Amino acid sequence: MVGKTDVGVIVRRGDAAKGQYALDAAVKLLSFYNEYFETPYPLPKLDLVAGPGNSQFFSAMENWGAIFYFDYALLIDPKLSTETDRQNVFTVVAHEMAHQWFGDLVTMDWWDNLWLNEGFASWMENKATDHFHPEWNVWLSTQAGQQGAMRTDSRAGTHPIVTPIRDVFAASSAFDAITYQKGQAVIRMLEAYTGEAAFRAGVRNYIKAHAYGNTVSDDLWTEIDKVSTKKITAIAHDFTLQSGVPLIRATAGPGGVVLNQDRFGADLGQRTPRTWRAPVTVTSLDGRTWQGVVAAGAPKTADVAAPAVVNAGQTSYFRTAYSTDLWARLAPRYAQLPPADQLGLLYDSRALGEVGIVPMSDFLALAKNAPADGDPIVLNTLSDQLSAIDWLYDRRPNQAAFRAFARGRLGPVAQRLGWDPKPGEADNDAVTRRAILENLGALGDPAVLAEARRRFERWLTDPDSLTGTGRRTVLSIVAANADAATWDTLHRKARESKDITDRARLYGYLGSALDPALADRALALALSGEPSATEVPLLLGAVSNPFPDKAFDFALANRARLQPFLEPSSQTSYFARLAQSSRDPAMIDKLTRFAASVPASSRSELDKSVAAVRYRVEVIANRLPEMDRWLAAN
Repeated sequence: MVGKTDVGVIVRRGDAAKGQYALDAAVKLLSFYNEYFETPYPLPKLDLVAGPGNSQFFSAMENWGAIFYFDYALLIDPKLSTETDRQNVFTVVAHEMAHQWFGDLVTMDWWDNLWLNEGFASWMENKATDHFHPEWNVWLSTQAGQQGAMRTDSRAGTHPIVTPIRDVFAASSAFDAITYQKGQAVIRMLEAYTGEAAFRAGVRNYIKAHAYGNTVSDDLWTEIDKVSTKKITAIAHDFTLQSGVPLIRATAGPGGVVLNQDRFGADLGQRTPRTWRAPVTVTSLDGRTWQGVVAAGAPKTADVAAPAVVNAGQTSYFRTAYSTDLWARLAPRYAQLPPADQLGLLYDSRALGEVGIVPMSDFLALAKNAPADGDPIVLNTLSDQLSAIDWLYDRRPNQAAFRAFARGRLGPVAQRLGWDPKPGEADNDAVTRRAILENLGALGDPAVLAEARRRFERWLTDPDSLTGTGRRTVLSIVAANADAATWDTLHRKARESKDITDRARLYGYLGSALDPALADRALALALSGEPSATEVPLLLGAVSNPFPDKAFDFALANRARLQPFLEPSSQTSYFARLAQSSRDPAMIDKLTRFAASVPASSRSELDKSVAAVRYRVEVIANRLPEMDRWLAAN
């Protein structure tokens, strides 16, 4: 009981113990939300209902008073669950419970304001999780999602946060990174601009004024403007009613750091000039801070001395390009920056380098000099960034040189963290250990591959030797680098598994093999009748990670057989996601032809995938030679 509310977790018989963690989280969160919204949860009960299976696109649904979750998003099994699973369960519970107010008690007027539900719940899940688990540094880890939104938002196929929705296909397509991750990023920016107290007061008044009713975005901005000395409606309109990513250019001036606004675009169509009133915070390394709003055609001077960080704390939605002299003074001090600003420099230097605004050497030099004992989330991010670049190098002549560089950066981190948890270590060390080891496995690190295989062989005779994060790490590495015999062993384990979540993961491992012949076997297995209905799309999706072109071609060739396993209004999105990480220019024509066979209102996801493939092809052609020269010299 939380006050007068009966809170429960409903599971299949035998799984009650696995629901305790989620129940404990729900009890904490309900009290927190009752206080935050200042409108108590109005129903007599709140149930969290766990069910088997998977969806291609979601993990839970915020039905009022009876929230549905797939097992993997709600249940914790000590033998199978990782530290990442624990953090994800808490944040998904926080997300869906936030919807009990933003989405259920107050509901969007129409689907074009979907972000009022999803962007706000995404922001609130972070806020609530950070309140109870500050040690997880959730605002740092969610930067990865914001960066994904920025990549989409800087390419063709993007859309404004508030976007016209005319049918069910367009509504389904709106459940994307713009609605969720850009939405939560804009809300965080507006809260940072107004101040936490004023923002919360406006939200409370909004909930009270519109309980049991429907709203549009301006209803929220109006309530916040009533209580805040800093008005946000104009800023909110700039960031929600138009698409795109602002670019703040920082140069040295006589009075400090001069800030000009431009637009960051990954392709020509996204470089048309556009104006945002962007809240900007600049902090010098001596601690002096300037805050203001910067718009195109109205430069501002931040009266702080270089070296200084623009977008200090990374709470605003824009990219930053430093002039050569400012970067030369800031980059050598990278290790002294707060982790959030280290992340900002990593993300921006790679994104700006890939489109040619700055040299790629800016990112590579940061990677080279990143300390091996840095913040776990920063190291996790660096690992993922290097892995993403390795994907661009795949089967190209200089991949060996890049891999040597990447392994040299990540090897010392892996050596420090080891393979096994240490007494008293931070929760995020477990998350980062897994990321570092899995990426080193993908980079072909001989020592990591050998140790993973040794642990795998022991697990086959002693299943208790691997649990939780260690089990997931070892199986992921071994599966990706499997030979036919190992693949057969994993296949047998998948068939024998009695746990639905574990079985689905094992089938996913079968699809992750880097051997193209094994990928073909996984594709054939998907439609063999052996996997369950919800495992079929999962297995094809797993193959699309190493082999997007192969997975897309197979799905298209077997379209009639595959469609019964796909959610009807989201079939186009599923095909688009199979293809989106392709590096082959031929995929652009395949997607264009496929688009002609689907409803026009569902083609936005295909447009995004075409833009992603075209962008990747251009980076390979234009930036890898630049990186090759830097690697040869460094």
